[in-house]
Amino acid sequence: MFRRCRVLRCGYRWRHAWIWRILSCLGGNWCNECGWSWSVEGEVREWGAGCFTTHPRIMFAALYLPDLSVLAVLRRREDARVRPCAVLEVVQGAVLEKVKLPLLAVNEWARGAGIDVGWPLNRALVRCPDLLVLPPDPAGEAELLQEMIGLAECITPDLEVAGRDTLLLDLSRASSKQASGLGSLEMLEGELCHVKAATPDLAWLAVRHAACHGRYVSAEDIQALPLELPSGVGVLGVLEDWGLRTMGDFMALARQDLMERLGRWAGEWHDLLHGKRCRLLRLHRPPENMAQSVDFEDGIALVEPLVFTFRRLLHALSARLMARHVAVKSMKIGFRLESGVCLERVIRLPEPRVGEVELLRPVEVLLETVKLKSPVSGLSLDVETMPPTAAQRDWFVRQLPRPERWSDTLARLDALLGPGRTGIPVPSSGHRPDDFHMRSGDGSDALEEGDFVPNCPVPLRRFRPPHEIAVAFAPGPRPLALLSGPYRGEIVACRGPFKHSGDWWDATVAWKRLEWDLCLGGQCLLRLAFLPPDRWCLEGIYA
Repeated sequence: MFRRCRVLRCGYRWRHAWIWRILSCLGGNWCNECGWSWSVEGEVREWGAGCFTTHPRIMFAALYLPDLSVLAVLRRREDARVRPCAVLEVVQGAVLEKVKLPLLAVNEWARGAGIDVGWPLNRALVRCPDLLVLPPDPAGEAELLQEMIGLAECITPDLEVAGRDTLLLDLSRASSKQASGLGSLEMLEGELCHVKAATPDLAWLAVRHAACHGRYVSAEDIQALPLELPSGVGVLGVLEDWGLRTMGDFMALARQDLMERLGRWAGEWHDLLHGKRCRLLRLHRPPENMAQSVDFEDGIALVEPLVFTFRRLLHALSARLMARHVAVKSMKIGFRLESGVCLERVIRLPEPRVGEVELLRPVEVLLETVKLKSPVSGLSLDVETMPPTAAQRDWFVRQLPRPERWSDTLARLDALLGPGRTGIPVPSSGHRPDDFHMRSGDGSDALEEGDFVPNCPVPLRRFRPPHEIAVAFAPGPRPLALLSGPYRGEIVACRGPFKHSGDWWDATVAWKRLEWDLCLGGQCLLRLAFLPPDRWCLEGIYA
């Protein structure tokens, strides 16, 4: 078994297969220039055609688009491209000559006039009276950033958005041909700058300096750059008082002494500049779109063809879910009818599901219960995903053995009674009698825990609905006798009134009532309520 270098001018051949297997296990790859290459302790060693060279391993790169904020604004202002421009958010009506806010970005024409980023606006206008001040364009900046991401994904999909104008790329899985394509990336609005380095932080530091563009940067090259500190650290003035002006001055100091005087961050920054820290990238992953849609040539009015279509959609969806290790939390189904009406339904699953059969069952229940006034001309399916949950059931808490069957029962009840008419009644936080709200029966809404304390030790059997009666009363009002209803007679004793009110801040829902606990001659205890302006109701009887 022989292995020959890809470059034909290199005549070296591996004459033993076991050597090739050993180098493959070490992570080796074919060298695109002179022969075989493999990695040893952070270096890449190339061997072929009798040569043996060593160079630092290039694993990361940074892409930078200078003046992105200005380019985003000038994209829609073609007339301003050939004049000095600056980006700054200024209050409407403010006198520009008196504004001292620093400039956020400037273009090349403004730099040619001697203006740079960070200048106060009033000072910049003194230097260049023709300076055009434009407000920032966040939407345009996002568009340019997306274009940068699209170009970077041609090199590698493993990238991090390090800022609104900077991307960090992981080149460990990219071929040398792909990595060499960094210099050929172009954008219509501006020039993309790139830097390669052994760590992502070194690449991020160097890409903002023109002297480092287009080449590999090591820790020695960083020493000549101006002194910079991490964001949020306000000791730059202290370091300048020490006489430090460049990164090299900071790197030459002892790490232990820096940590004792400035804190832990100084030691971490010292290690970063020397290339001793190589963090993982926070990979940029755009949100996955699981939406699917189908259009029919002829309208469908039967359930079986719709079930067949949904089975096909869910089969593809299940494969995508398993590949991404996520599960379905809810499904949003849309029906486009031939009459032009769009009907949408949301199915909330009792537990996250991935399997095709598990997802199809609630859809079948929906199709059996939904009523459509015209044939279906199209379907749409979208899902809300979440990480799959795996938990052991609690032995001491009552739980549903098969939550999916309970969900099917609730779906049928909703179709029979109407939406919003099934659930678990929960008392409201107010004091209005018989006021409650419905909690979802599938357990998707959290139930607030609290101890129920009855306001009366004697149970009250309420009349639902309350009996409206006629009452003889004195001014106040003060009830004297019940003239109608199931219980009539003179009031022997009463206690009250007990005043209740609520929602007084909203005149449309404000309520007020007076209650009495009274005793008739027959020794029965009743609750009587007065609802202004003139309603009397018998609420219940104490048992």
